Amino acid sequence: MREAMEIRGNIWKLYVLRALEGAIVLIPVLIPFYQENGIPLTQVYLLEALFSLQVLLLEIPTGYLADRWGRKKTLVAAMFFWSGGWLWYGAGHTFVDFLAGELLLGLGASLFSGTIEAMTYDSLLEMQEEQRYRRVASHQSFCMFIAEACASILGGFIALWNLRVTAWTTFGLVVLGLLVALTLREPHRHKKMEGSEHLREIWRIVTHTLVRNVPLRSIIILHSIISTMTLSLFWFTQPYQMAVSLPLAFFGITHALIVTAGAFASRETHRLAQWIDDRLFLLLIALAVIVCYTALGTVTALWGISFFLIGRIAWAFLSPLTSDMVNRMTTSDVRATVLSIRALGSRLLFACSIPFLGLIADRSGSLSPAFFLVAIVGGSALLVTFLLMRPVWERIPK
Repeated sequence: MREAMEIRGNIWKLYVLRALEGAIVLIPVLIPFYQENGIPLTQVYLLEALFSLQVLLLEIPTGYLADRWGRKKTLVAAMFFWSGGWLWYGAGHTFVDFLAGELLLGLGASLFSGTIEAMTYDSLLEMQEEQRYRRVASHQSFCMFIAEACASILGGFIALWNLRVTAWTTFGLVVLGLLVALTLREPHRHKKMEGSEHLREIWRIVTHTLVRNVPLRSIIILHSIISTMTLSLFWFTQPYQMAVSLPLAFFGITHALIVTAGAFASRETHRLAQWIDDRLFLLLIALAVIVCYTALGTVTALWGISFFLIGRIAWAFLSPLTSDMVNRMTTSDVRATVLSIRALGSRLLFACSIPFLGLIADRSGSLSPAFFLVAIVGGSALLVTFLLMRPVWERIPK
């Protein structure tokens, strides 16, 4: 009975961890924070590319670590390094300082990615309630977005007083997440990883996921493209707000509104999925993102900020939808590793594209060319992916 209650308690604690993942008070004013420290937009995007590259390199090894070492230990380590990264941000002033902070944040993010989804699914599996995963994942995203919205409003107001205090406030919240992670209980797994040849085992999982399992590979590629486009859209939000002369005091409020819209969209993902075929749902998400980039390439006005809201809603639908698909197509012994492979794809594309997009924006003096380029290249890639998915769609569990 006690073990059952502890496992059920995992779900609530994981809600809290998801919320604290989003409670980054610095985020809505991050670009002004960088600029206050003399970091130009090209270097800002270089920092984010290096962050993504590090997560890219560590994504699969850390996912494998979570499968081998345990979900709880991995999450504790993730929050420890995540705390260290924000501590460095609070104390940093130069590009090198922020690079060190990004390296710690990247290590924490790679340990966190895939592990929290795997722990959620395995906890539900132990309670024989795995059919609730899509709903639980949607609610986790809802908690993360609502926390991000509240943190954004707080960050906007704190920034009027002192931008650096936003970094220190973020650090305090992440330390709270570390304390929560320490109270988690490791769920039993129905199938455990065996063998001691770690590199060979990682290679087996990667080749099975990306080569032999065509339906799973298709979902991962589709997620990678759309997720990269929505993540890039996020990093264009603050430069766009500056381009349309939005006062700094409203940065936190607009970010909160955008995130709140995504929160409610995420919460309703499992309901919509009951009425819309997954293939159609993914197609609509892709179309929405392409429309956002095309419109933003044309419009430079305050009302154009609404397209960033639509992009966030699209991402809010995408994450729990593809996470549930991947979970149902894998087993407990490799679940965290495969989920990390899913995250790796988007990190790879983002790391390769965002410095180039930042350079285009800096050289042209406008965001429009970058928006149009993403709309054309991303839209073409999505079209090809959907066409290649048609022969294997019936093999994807619904």
